[in-house]
Order: sequence, then C-alpha cells, then structure tokens
Amino acid sequence: MCCIFSLPSHWAGINELFPAEFAALCQDEIDLGFTLDNKKSLNEFVGNAKSCVFRGDEKALNQLITGQFSQTDIYQTGEWVFPAGAFKDTDGGPC
Repeated sequence: MCCIFSLPSHWAGINELFPAEFAALCQDEIDLGFTLDNKKSLNEFVGNAKSCVFRGDEKALNQLITGQFSQTDIYQTGEWVFPAGAFKDTDGGPC
C-alpha cells in the first residue's frame, strides 16, 4: 500500500485508513534522518491533499482494511465490473 511513487492524495488515503502505519513511516523518516521525497517530509508532501478513498463500496473498503476475503469475493461468476479508479490515468485509485 505504501509506494514511494504515490501521489499526495494516495498518502492522504493511507493516513485516513491506516493512521498508525502512516505515523510509523513519518517516525521512520525522523529516526533515519532521510525522507521519501528528497525535498520534504511525508507530512509536508501530503499537505492538505484530499484523500482518494472511495466510500461508495463499503464491502470493498472493509475488505481492504481487514484483509478478509471469501472465496466468492475472489472468484467472479458473471460480469466483472472495474473497481473504483481502475484505469484512471496516472492518479490511480478513485481520485
């Protein structure tokens, strides 16, 4: 979920859904004296960016947060629908 190439809106979404992990990364930057971006800290990079979290599919959101999937969630029988944000330029996600 955490990629150094993520945009500020992605990092804002990670912070929204996984605040402890985001805080740990910010602390890692402090502890290592090295930031993911060569000019600013992760908090500065995110700034006031709007989270890209899509709230229109609560089941998918719950699966993302909990990591719990059933067999029927993985194997599609019928028409498959692209998830929110699929193939949306370089922004990715539902942004």
